[in-house]
Amino acid sequence: MSRWLSLMVALLVTQAAAQTFPSKPIKIIVPYPAGGSTDQMARMIAPRLSAALGQPVIIENNGGGATMIGTGQAARAPADGYTLLATANVFAVNTLLHKSPSYKVEDFIPVAGIASYPYVLTVHPSVPAKNVAELIDYAKRQPDKVNAVSLGPGGVTHLLNERFEALAGVKITDIHYRGSAPAITDILSGQVQMYFDTVVTAMPQIRAGKLRALAVSTEERSPLLPDVPTFKEIGFPGMTQRGWFGIFAPAATPRPIVERLNKEVLAASAAEEARARFERDGLTRMTFTPGEFDAFIKNDLVPWERALKALNIHIE
Repeated sequence: MSRWLSLMVALLVTQAAAQTFPSKPIKIIVPYPAGGSTDQMARMIAPRLSAALGQPVIIENNGGGATMIGTGQAARAPADGYTLLATANVFAVNTLLHKSPSYKVEDFIPVAGIASYPYVLTVHPSVPAKNVAELIDYAKRQPDKVNAVSLGPGGVTHLLNERFEALAGVKITDIHYRGSAPAITDILSGQVQMYFDTVVTAMPQIRAGKLRALAVSTEERSPLLPDVPTFKEIGFPGMTQRGWFGIFAPAATPRPIVERLNKEVLAASAAEEARARFERDGLTRMTFTPGEFDAFIKNDLVPWERALKALNIHIE
């Protein structure tokens, strides 16, 4: 009987919390420095979330550790809906790569996907390569001349560099950064030559002629870059990978709160200004329920798991 009563009390407390949610400001932890693509997505939806929920929605940037510092912080937060995590697909990749990650996928419940996107291989205009074949030839002839952006050891950009090196048979030097903003500064100045960037942050520089796009990582060409081939088209299907942005909550967050947040995040991403931004930046809006988003993440891990096993990459 006592166990039954305990369960009933817990259920009533959960229901009461859900009914009064939210009653104070909500914090979204972004495990990157300000200015990057994930930060931009979080700041895009925050004002509409705030308006819909009637409480301030505050963005807190906590970068470093290949996103594990901020993500670990979010994992340890109270599971009450007042601390969320805005992150990208490195969220799940880290748990495959690191032997002792600061969190597990199971520490979180997926709330809502925001958008998916291709990665685009870009080079500085000083690199004498108009396509991937020419870049490979250049890297083979002058292996000390190609440095590549990496957003930290074990990050998605680092792993894409490693996958490209293995498939293309070239040697590239990784230059590690704490976020995309300082990385963009260096590639625009020519201090680094190559960057697997998201379309969100790369497109303004591509449009301005400050970076050259050589290939995209999705199955289909990007409508923003119709003349740029996919890696699959040019004989590198192993480089096919779709990135994504999403919102998560600590695992024990009450289901009614998760469903409310899912509804409001999807509404924010459906707003006219968000849709216009997605079209401008070549993003595909995601409309998943929490359960569908969870299934999507598990499916997204399959090619990463295959690639990491082939490359035998692990971080202690």
